[in-house]
Amino acid sequence: MAGGGAFEALGPATVRGAESFLLPSRHVGQAFHIDIATPPGKHDKSLPVITVLDGSFGFGMAAQMVGLLQSGRALPPAIVVGVGYPSAQDRKDVGAFRFREFCPTPAPQWLESVRGTVPPGELPADVKPGGAAAFLSFLNDELKPFVASQRNVDPTDQTLVGMSLGGLFALYTLFSKPESFQRYCALSPSIWWDDRTILSQEAEFAKTAKDLPVNLFLSIGALEEAEHGSARMVSNLYQLDAALRSRKYPSLRQAMEVFPNEGHITVFPASFTRGLRTVFGTAPGYESWAKLPG
Repeated sequence: MAGGGAFEALGPATVRGAESFLLPSRHVGQAFHIDIATPPGKHDKSLPVITVLDGSFGFGMAAQMVGLLQSGRALPPAIVVGVGYPSAQDRKDVGAFRFREFCPTPAPQWLESVRGTVPPGELPADVKPGGAAAFLSFLNDELKPFVASQRNVDPTDQTLVGMSLGGLFALYTLFSKPESFQRYCALSPSIWWDDRTILSQEAEFAKTAKDLPVNLFLSIGALEEAEHGSARMVSNLYQLDAALRSRKYPSLRQAMEVFPNEGHITVFPASFTRGLRTVFGTAPGYESWAKLPG
């Protein structure tokens, strides 16, 4: 063996600077796996919190990307919180829980249409969508106080990041309890769910809302457009973007990005980094490492 030294097995790989917790929820009746990543160094001031849904799939990448952006001065120091499920949960169960947590309405007929597009058995028979209200209560009443008990957080600087069904949930939160977060990233949101009911929710919200004081980033991959029906994800997002702009909310800071040559899965890394930079209003950071000081 080159070098002649013996290797040492260090066990499973972990995200440096992160801790994991199991947090039961009385609102949902489910224990959630919570990952918390804190930026390195000493921080005397309270820090913003970036809450990333689908932590079971994306927390590791999200935490590493935020750390990289911070090292390049493209993001301020911030705490990353991933919301996922215990590692013992089967992947199919996690998929079912996503429909339960992220969908605002039961819509069994839409669930059946989804079931027809995935491999047999991928969605368990007992999937019950429509639990978005309970999940939002978990985030506000249980998760936020828990994170505040573990870290020095700024309760007035909270960001929510959701993709796909998680993006739908971000929009649901925006139009039901927008004060829950100050920054929203709705990435490739599943506006198609329940015959695009989220568009109706936006219209109802607009009837009484005088303002929407948040920073909002919407994104989609250009290849996500379906050929027909409610699943035209790109067209759906353009429609939502236009509706929000027509409201002329004085304090809404809104941006939308369509990423060329990207599909529903491949678009996430670009959407995530662009979204955070947009809602935080930060520059791209160092354009070239040759420009680094020193």
